[in-house]
Amino acid sequence: MSTTQIADIYNPVAFAAGTQEAQTELNRFIQSGIVTGDSRISAFANNGGSKNEVAFMKPLGTQEPNYSSDDPAVKSAANKIEGGKFDVRTAFLNQSWSTMDLANEIALVKPVPAITGRIGAYWATTDERRVIASTTGVLADNVANDTGDMLLNASITTGTVADVNRINATNIISAVQTMGDHGENLKVMAMHSAPYRQLQIANLIDYIPDARGEIDIPMYQGKRVVVDDSLAPDLTVPAYPVYTVYLFTAGAFVGGEGSPENASELDRDPRAGNGGGEESLFSRRTNIFHPLGFSCVGTPAGTTLTLAELRLATTWDRVWSRKVTGLAFLKVNL
Repeated sequence: MSTTQIADIYNPVAFAAGTQEAQTELNRFIQSGIVTGDSRISAFANNGGSKNEVAFMKPLGTQEPNYSSDDPAVKSAANKIEGGKFDVRTAFLNQSWSTMDLANEIALVKPVPAITGRIGAYWATTDERRVIASTTGVLADNVANDTGDMLLNASITTGTVADVNRINATNIISAVQTMGDHGENLKVMAMHSAPYRQLQIANLIDYIPDARGEIDIPMYQGKRVVVDDSLAPDLTVPAYPVYTVYLFTAGAFVGGEGSPENASELDRDPRAGNGGGEESLFSRRTNIFHPLGFSCVGTPAGTTLTLAELRLATTWDRVWSRKVTGLAFLKVNL
């Protein structure tokens, strides 16, 4: 009986391209529009460095204009435009999977296609978790250093939870208002399934078919809803779980993909399994997902910021004004 091994279906170029395509297609944050590709960011991801500076120009301001006159002695004073910069860090990531020849020969469900068919989904999930962890760190920085002006905290940790503490239209609108007259730019909400169910029970979710009519996209007041249980509640006080709802503008994050030296690689050990043989497939990613308006000021313990490090307030520093920073937050109880 013949059996298919990884080597039989593995082409490095085609495999890496297929994995990248699946990774993009399955990433809900990319599909929702909150992550925008940027050629500068991709260039940084390809230049071999781990930290780079992005220059930007600050707004012109809202000063009252000059009023023209016919007096030649009255000279106008020119204003200036100021520049700024923020730091971004590249992530160098890899994962590997292996299969024993004997297991592949006798398995009722073949492990090889199970591995190769899921790697794109694995990296899509990894990307989402890094975006979520970065957003969590941004919130921690905002509370610690910017008076929490991006957050509406409706939750409590004592007393009796009431409707005012739960997710509802009033609290969502109030969270949007933290951006003032720029609040209508918030187009995506991400939340745990528990508060999402409360919105469903209240009949506040609309379902809109996607462009191909294949799936229904949950929407709330014109905002796309992303449901992700990795947005776990804060259980500091177990009797009062606190859920954070994340609101994003389109393009709140910029992203870029680099080209690892070997995006994928196959290794074979014929001695493993007492000579039965083992094949291992390695997949590597070099990318950047960065929240616009923030500088990545943290230093990783290794070459790449871990999820735990991304969640730290000390990793981030806001360099844009509140209204043009495309994030808002709502904390609620159930």
